[in-house]
Amino acid sequence: MGFEPGRMASRSLVSFLGAALVFAGCGDEPVEPDETPPDLTGSYTIVSFTSGVSPGDTLTPPAVSGSFSLVQTGVVGQEATGTLDLMITIPDQAEFDNEGVYKNRFDGTWEQEFDTGFQALGTYTLDGNTLTVVVTEPPLAVSTTVWRRL
Repeated sequence: MGFEPGRMASRSLVSFLGAALVFAGCGDEPVEPDETPPDLTGSYTIVSFTSGVSPGDTLTPPAVSGSFSLVQTGVVGQEATGTLDLMITIPDQAEFDNEGVYKNRFDGTWEQEFDTGFQALGTYTLDGNTLTVVVTEPPLAVSTTVWRRL
């Protein structure tokens, strides 16, 4: 076998590419996307309340007042759990004041259960300091409540 410039260049290129691939595989592990739900812990004041029972009537202070306190107590995978304290007052009409637990998931789903045994399902979004909770189940509790974190 004699000297073959084309073959040597080919081998050198293959060796170089192989080393580059091995080197590229070293170092930091791939970064997995953060798929944990946001921590909703905080004290909130009501911005607006819309009942699904009487659609079209969005109430804002002073026609409605309310506070919402959330404390995240754990996260497992894509689900966070915590405690809640909720108070909503519509003067001369209704007052709701209860404590319980909640779950918020990375996919935007929401569950809450109050100490009275009342359960509600829906969705949530957090945009900066604004938390929107949309209750879709049970039918008599369907509503959209917008909260501002203090």
